[in-house]
Formats: sequence, structure tokens, C-alpha cells
Amino acid sequence: MATETSDAVEPDAFLPSLTECPICYAFYDNVFKTPLRLPCSHTFCMECLSRLCLFLKQSQNFPCPLCRTSAQIPPGGVPKMQPNVDIVSRFPPAMQKLQEVWVDGHKLCWMKADDPEIGNGSLVTLHLLPGGAGGQDSSVSVPQSLCRSFCRSIWGLGLSVLTVGLLVFTIVFIPVYVNSQ
Repeated sequence: MATETSDAVEPDAFLPSLTECPICYAFYDNVFKTPLRLPCSHTFCMECLSRLCLFLKQSQNFPCPLCRTSAQIPPGGVPKMQPNVDIVSRFPPAMQKLQEVWVDGHKLCWMKADDPEIGNGSLVTLHLLPGGAGGQDSSVSVPQSLCRSFCRSIWGLGLSVLTVGLLVFTIVFIPVYVNSQ
């Protein structure tokens, strides 16, 4: 006669392990700590996987930190990996929309929209290397208008083209003009 023991574990007992990254033990969110699922079904936050794959190229393979199964970095980097929708569905409703994050060199970037009507926002960056932001490894918010940053980049490009044109004119055409007279 077998006796049943009451050692059954409640499903909610596993909830903390499902809502935190097994590398950094931070709770998942919908920005830099987005839960990303590897092909082996293990899940890690975007920040930890980005740090792990920092010096790897797109379409290059890396081993899962838990089981060593090979996973591939998609075009666009680690932020383009598939999120674990099972975990995201447990987020509060306001956090269930994942934010667009991209890799820029050795940092993760996210445009935080403060006021979508007028286009103001903040560029939030997370440096993946220690000491990346003036000796500290933390998020840095830089206020910036989307329109103003776009115009600045066009003006900067126009100014660069004008400078190079003047330089070429000075080096090539002025000596030719002086020698012809």
C-alpha cells in the first residue's frame, strides 16, 4: 500500500525563477531586461545575452549558458531574438508591449517616448562594457527631440559635404587657375 505525501509543489513557487534572469537574477521587464528564449527553450534577459555575445558577429553561434546548446545571433543582434511570450504574458498589462531596443557598438539603446504628440523623447543607453559611460556602468538618459536630431544629422552631413567640396576646390582648382595665368 503506497502512501501519498504532500510534497507537491505549488506552481506559484516557481514564479520567482520564471520572472528573473538566471544569470543576473534581475526581474524581467519590457526594455533591457526583456526575456529572450533560446532554441533550447532556456530564457535569459537581453542585457545578459548582449554582454555574452558582445564580441560575436551577426549569424555567429554562441553556446547557451546553461546547457551549451548552440544558438545563432540573428541579423540585427541579440535584441532581434525571439522573446519568451509565456513570461511576457505574465507582465502587468502596461508592460506587455515590448519596447524596440537596438545595439549601437557596445551599448543597448532605447528611445523612451515622453510625449508622442510633440515628438519629444529620451534616448536611453545601457553600456555593456564596464566603465562605458564616464567610468560607470548604468543607464544614461539624454533628452532629445526626434525631429531636431534628424535635422542635425542632415545639417551635419550637408556641412561635411560642403567642407570636403571646398577642400577639393582649394587643392585642385586654385593651383590649376594660378598656373594657367
